[in-house]
Amino acid sequence: MANIKVMFINPNPRQMSLVQPVVALFSSIFKQHGVEMRFFDTTFFDMSEDFSNFDRKMQENLIVSPYEKELKRRGITFATYGNVYEAFRKEVRDYNPDVILASALESTAQLTRDLLAAVRDLGKPHILGGVFPTYAPEVAINFPEVDAICVGEGEPVIVPLVERLVQGRDISDLSGMWVKDKDGNIIRGKLQAAVEMDDLPRFDASVFDDTRFYRAMAGKVYRMFPVETHRGCPLKCTFCNSPLQDETYKAETGARYFRKKSIPRVMEDVEYFVKEMKAEYLFFWADNFLAYSKAEIDEFCEAYAEFRTPFFAQSYPTTLNEYKLQKLVSVGLDRLGMGVEHGNEQFRAEVINRKYSNQKAIDNVQMLKKYGVQYGCNNIVGFPLETPELHMDTVRLNRALGAHTSSCSIFTPFFGTPLRKLSIMHGFLKDPNVLAPPNLDDSILEMPQFTREQIHGKARTFNLYLKFPEERWKDIERAEALTPEGDRIWGELKEEYAEKYQETA
Repeated sequence: MANIKVMFINPNPRQMSLVQPVVALFSSIFKQHGVEMRFFDTTFFDMSEDFSNFDRKMQENLIVSPYEKELKRRGITFATYGNVYEAFRKEVRDYNPDVILASALESTAQLTRDLLAAVRDLGKPHILGGVFPTYAPEVAINFPEVDAICVGEGEPVIVPLVERLVQGRDISDLSGMWVKDKDGNIIRGKLQAAVEMDDLPRFDASVFDDTRFYRAMAGKVYRMFPVETHRGCPLKCTFCNSPLQDETYKAETGARYFRKKSIPRVMEDVEYFVKEMKAEYLFFWADNFLAYSKAEIDEFCEAYAEFRTPFFAQSYPTTLNEYKLQKLVSVGLDRLGMGVEHGNEQFRAEVINRKYSNQKAIDNVQMLKKYGVQYGCNNIVGFPLETPELHMDTVRLNRALGAHTSSCSIFTPFFGTPLRKLSIMHGFLKDPNVLAPPNLDDSILEMPQFTREQIHGKARTFNLYLKFPEERWKDIERAEALTPEGDRIWGELKEEYAEKYQETA
């Protein structure tokens, strides 16, 4: 059906993040079917009064190095736009789409609602999909700004969905659609089987502003693109909703959600990014890139040797494998991010369901040092039942791991996770329907043994504890206090840290 126009939003509070694959995939699918799609990108709007500026917070907490000088050196300028709601309303009025589609994480659900509310009176159908409505459909379907939600992957349904909406036909029998009828009743569509990743179209970069392709790493800016290789995760961590995704798909479709894209198809994307989009660096989009078997790694390396573009991937300390690392380094592996999460073995096993020994992790990172791979460790503070003392075990493990970069996010109780249920059960989460904020915002748990202020203080001083000698820990502890005196000490220590330890371009 020709002449259909779709407005798509995938809200992204201002931060220096990679472009979102879902936007590019939807653009490609719509183009294949003659549907016009316009993407409204929120990234360059200053929404710091209402939402966190991730980029600023990551620099403040010493998670990333400053990169402004590198941007200037390369002549790259990031725009700053005005009021995002006024701009979105004007865009919708000027473009006059037939349908407005939105994809949201839980941490961007409120921003999505606010955007949709700004154009609610214009009479366009509003459909919400993405991670949040998949894990919290009962909450999402009741948003007054939304007419229907898509539970599960949207690629198979978006074209028939918009065609039916334009034709005024019923959409309630489409797979994964939850629809409110005129009486307020909810009709729940059956979940569709997960898409075959090899059947997905190629990434379409044309929908993004060119400056969105630049991202900083250790103070240096690269023209970087994401290459999707896996969907889902084989682990069962209790702070993550991936396990529920696997369980739901298996129960309703008979197949797991976790799967991999074939190496030949991955290489098609790589060739596009390197040869057509002039990529300087690639990020392989997977929770655990090393989930590829040895045979698949061999196949990958043989094919990737044609490009040898430096790349970043993610894994876990206990899944590091010397054979795979050696092969990957030979064709361009530059950095590896690892989910450590917590440093106390018993707490990590019993509360987070991550069962590995600290010594195993420490031993394994020696492989990364051996092959010259830069590596980062990702951690979380403020878990339910955690204490300040337990968190210091995370500090000690990370000191032993000796990563080039380390982050410490604040625990967020996402819908669909066992730890959200645990938080409610213990009375740490008073409102069972509250939306979890981004993981750099303050904790929303109320725990007598680990207060919000203490969690905030531990998060902001995490990297100070990792680099300064232990005889300075008393000074750092004073910097945890969210007081004028604590802020002063924190500022002084950060200046010293930047001078002595921070990576720069």
